[in-house]
Amino acid sequence: MSWKKLAAALACSVALLAGHALVMAAPAETYPLKQGLHQWTAGTGKLMLVAGTYQDTTTFRRAYSFYFKEANDDAWNQVPVPDKNKLPQFTWNSAVGGETTLADGIVAARQDGIYFVVADKRVERNKSYVDKGDIFVTWYKFTQAGDDHPDDPPYAFKPAFTRTYPKTADTVDAILAREASLQPRK
Repeated sequence: MSWKKLAAALACSVALLAGHALVMAAPAETYPLKQGLHQWTAGTGKLMLVAGTYQDTTTFRRAYSFYFKEANDDAWNQVPVPDKNKLPQFTWNSAVGGETTLADGIVAARQDGIYFVVADKRVERNKSYVDKGDIFVTWYKFTQAGDDHPDDPPYAFKPAFTRTYPKTADTVDAILAREASLQPRK
């Protein structure tokens, strides 16, 4: 990644956080998620994703941060994705072990809503990351908290469906490519 692209992404993120909508339209299905700004119409507003990458000589990961803006409001609300302990996290990071992607995500826009689809590979102890492992896929649906949960964030991704690929030789990327054409059900 060039420094110019990184600087442009950072400038867009800063402008976004400052309340200025520098928007790049994204297709309804986005795979793989490219760095930059992505946007989807959601309910009465816009769901925005800022996708960035961290890379040095030993580490690579993607970071996804979601924001939602109501049509008649200037506020950009952060949209959390639950972590493994079901606590809200405002930036979701992919995971890599060596040259193998262990966890990554895509956005799937469907007629019934927008989903953040996460694939997470787990291998047995003392096995290599390239060995077969279980891949768990969780579909998180973009939702509004509503009056039922007044202490929750106003918007969030909530788990809607989980699918498991046991002892598969497929990569996380291959599973996400397959999931991009599926629905959040069996």
